[in-house]
Amino acid sequence: MNKCTPHIQTAEYRIEPLDPARHQRDRFTCESQVLTDFLRKRARKEMEARASACFVLVPVNDTGRIAGFYTLSAAEIATAGVPEAMRKRMPRYQRLPATLLGRLARDEAFRGHGIGDRLMQDALARAFAGSAEVGSVAMITDAKDEHAAAFYRAFGFLALTGNRLYLPMTKIVQLLQPGEAKPFQV
Repeated sequence: MNKCTPHIQTAEYRIEPLDPARHQRDRFTCESQVLTDFLRKRARKEMEARASACFVLVPVNDTGRIAGFYTLSAAEIATAGVPEAMRKRMPRYQRLPATLLGRLARDEAFRGHGIGDRLMQDALARAFAGSAEVGSVAMITDAKDEHAAAFYRAFGFLALTGNRLYLPMTKIVQLLQPGEAKPFQV
């Protein structure tokens, strides 16, 4: 695997696309009932509609159990809302392509296992790899509360508008470089 290839594999876990026939969505429970319900009831439908892609982190010894998940989809951001320093380096479009990290959650049973960091690292790597084939200048997310915003800021996400945060692809590639200090664990 090269330095920017997603699909985090460790001795304990692997990340793969959600497979409703194999992954036990009904066993997943996180702190947010909205996110729990999304995985259980809507993730499959959104994937079938191609509205979002859902990736799950599963323990290698229990591949049906979902330790965490995240979703990615295409999005755009208004160029006018982008900070001047970044805007200067961008094409002069009114809207710029981005990758939306729509949802990210960890099962309560896996608290303290670094699941959020592993999910984020994979999401960043997958978004960066995808940007080579479908243009994307940044990853964006909408933090549901201050706790979530703090989690994203720990990875370098910056405020954009309202509760929307962004991380430019130029920063993502730096985070993915071998030997660079990373806020996440592998």
